[in-house]
Amino acid sequence: MTEDMDAVAAVDAHMGARAGAPAKLPAECVRVLMDACWKAKTIAELMPELPRGMKPRYVHVIDAVWHINAPHGQSTATARVGDVSAFLGVTTPSVTKLVGEMAERDLLVKHADDTDRRAVTLTLTERGLAIRKAYVADYHAHLSELLAAITPEECETVARTIAKALTLMREDDWQVPRGKQERQGKEDSAS
Repeated sequence: MTEDMDAVAAVDAHMGARAGAPAKLPAECVRVLMDACWKAKTIAELMPELPRGMKPRYVHVIDAVWHINAPHGQSTATARVGDVSAFLGVTTPSVTKLVGEMAERDLLVKHADDTDRRAVTLTLTERGLAIRKAYVADYHAHLSELLAAITPEECETVARTIAKALTLMREDDWQVPRGKQERQGKEDSAS
């Protein structure tokens, strides 16, 4: 625990020193960030077990459709596949595939546009609304009590940092140089 706190202090000190031009992030800070990402993955895996055949991505799409439709009421289909894609920060083809699967599982309804057959709006079914209530509204209400020791500012900092790291890493195409991973593996096993 103390090692984590020392590493966090190093990150904090570095962040304070970054007021000017961007500097190289110290390797220890990168290690702390990557470790935190693994812990975040573990947190996501602690979500309550979903019903058989239900993918975690379905819950994300359900929540996105709910939020997009919320200003007009859940019975008014205003959410489009492109809106859901933008809301989630994923590609439209991946959302299109998920929406097709979800319609087959009675989680949402696709409404064809009378003027543009390619345009589809979405509403949640009763089953989709029930899934959102249990796995988003109720679960988040429980977590809001469980995580009361975490401040809103800390939540915002974590969310901003992860989003920024994700953006930067998605833009990067770095790979381990060919042959280096084999040499490294031989060196490690010889040690």
